[in-house]
Amino acid sequence: MYNADNRQYKEMLAANLRRLEGIDLGAAAARAGLEWDGSGIEGVSFGRRFRLDGATLRPTPPIDMWQHLAMLQYLGGADGSLPTDRWIGMGALEEGGLVRGASFDREIDRLVADRLSRCTPESLGQACATLGATLREDSPADLCAVFHFLPRFPLMLNLWLADDEFPASGKLLVNAGVRHCLGTEAIGTVGCMLVERLCGLEAAERDGA
Repeated sequence: MYNADNRQYKEMLAANLRRLEGIDLGAAAARAGLEWDGSGIEGVSFGRRFRLDGATLRPTPPIDMWQHLAMLQYLGGADGSLPTDRWIGMGALEEGGLVRGASFDREIDRLVADRLSRCTPESLGQACATLGATLREDSPADLCAVFHFLPRFPLMLNLWLADDEFPASGKLLVNAGVRHCLGTEAIGTVGCMLVERLCGLEAAERDGA
C-alpha cells in the first residue's frame, strides 16, 4: 500500500495536499460526485467503498498509494463535469497526450496480451463484477465493461479474447467528460492500475475454479 521510502510519491502527495489546503471540501466533493458528511469524504472506487478523512485526507481502509494520489488530483481538478456519451483513447488526451497517451495505450494492450491470454469468459466476468463493472452488449468486442474509478470518472475496456491465431488484446477508453479534470499522466496511471487489478483478479478466479 504505502511506501514511506517512495520519494516521488511523497513529493507528489505533499504538492496535492498543498493544492487542497483551504478549499471547501464539501463543494469539491460535490463537483466530483462524492459524499461529504461534515468530517470526511466518502465514495466508491473500482467497486470498493472508501473514506477520506476531512482533516488529513488519508483513506480508510488503506488503498494503493497511487490510487489515493489520483483521487486527490481528481478532487482538486473536478469541475462538476458529468460523463458524456463520448469515449476517447489515451492518445486523444490533451497535455501531450498524443505521445504519452499512446505509450499508455501500448502498455495497456501489452498487459492484456501478456496476462489475459488464458482467461475464460466466466473468470473475466467475475473479475469485472468484483471491480463493480457494468457489462455492455453494444460492442463488437468479446467483452465490453465500464468501470468507475470514481462516480464521475468512468473508463471503458474493450477486450478481445485469445484464439488459435491471436493473443488477447484490449483497448481502454476514457470518458471525454474527465479529460479536463486530470492530466494525461494521472489518467494513464489509473488506466494501468485498473488493467493490472483486473488481470490479478481474473487469474485468482481462474486458479480457484
